Parts: sequence; C-alpha cells; structure tokens
Amino acid sequence: MDRFPILYTNQLELRQINAGDIASLVRLANNKQIADQIINMPHPYEEYHAVHRLSYVYRGFKEGAFYAFAIILREQEQFIGEISLHLKPEASAELGYWIGEPFWNQGFASEAISAITAFGFNKLGLSQIYAECHRDNAASIRVLLKNHFGESGNNTLPVLRYELFVPSLRSESPENLK
Repeated sequence: MDRFPILYTNQLELRQINAGDIASLVRLANNKQIADQIINMPHPYEEYHAVHRLSYVYRGFKEGAFYAFAIILREQEQFIGEISLHLKPEASAELGYWIGEPFWNQGFASEAISAITAFGFNKLGLSQIYAECHRDNAASIRVLLKNHFGESGNNTLPVLRYELFVPSLRSESPENLK
C-alpha cells in the first residue's frame, strides 16, 4: 500500500496521525491512567514524545510494519486517540488502542476497533488479530468482547490476551475506504 488508508465510520475518521495532532496528542496522552495501561506510553507525556511518535508511525508504515491511525471525531475534526495494527508473521497482527479520558464510555473505542479489524481482514488479508490488556482494565476487556474477541492463553497472568479470527468477523465494514 503506497498511500496511508483513511477509514470512515458513522462518527469517526481513522487516518494517519500528523503534525496537526501534536497538541491534542500531548494533552490527551499525558494521563497516568492511560500510561499505566499502554506499554510504550511514558508519563508525563510531553511534546518531544509526540514528535518522536510521529516519526515512529511514519517509519512503521513505510517499512510495512504497522498501521497507526489517529482517531478523529468526524463532525468536530477532533483528535481523540489512536488505534493500530502491528503486523506479525503468519497473517496476524496485534491491535493497540487508547482513547483520551474526556471521550471514554461513548462507544468510540468499539467503533474504531470494528473499523480497523474489518480493514485488517478485508484489505490486509489477515487471518488473526489479537490484543493484550491488563486484567484490571475492565473497560478495554468489555470493548474487546463487544467486538467478538475471545480470551485465550494463560488466565493467571496479569495481562490477558484476546483473539479474533476471520470466521468471527461480522459483515460490517467501514462505510468508506480511500
């Protein structure tokens, strides 16, 4: 894929993160509750972290290693978080995501996951997408279960693994893919 895709849902646009997102990225990511759940998110989160993040996501796309999307509220054109697929061997990918605290419990994570999993299976030809989350992250667990991910692996670890396979994918897809 030469151009970074843009995915649209009812309320969201998922597009490549860009320099115009830096201020919102810093404001929303500078949250200890989020940093505690994301392995590579420092706290405090400062502007130089966001600039490094931009470089990292551009390089990752160019190298074919992952797709990291900014989650944008369509009507307000407002950055609210990120969602990504990190490509792995054997047609699989790891899903990662976070939503800024002012936007929690409004269905945005679920809507973004639905769009990116459809993209992963339908456009990238993936056969499996998995996500890992801390056992105490009840909101993330609910979102994954709502999107038909099933728990797998060792249930005694502090980090739980959830998987979604092609046959489990609903027929829903983003309304438009550029």
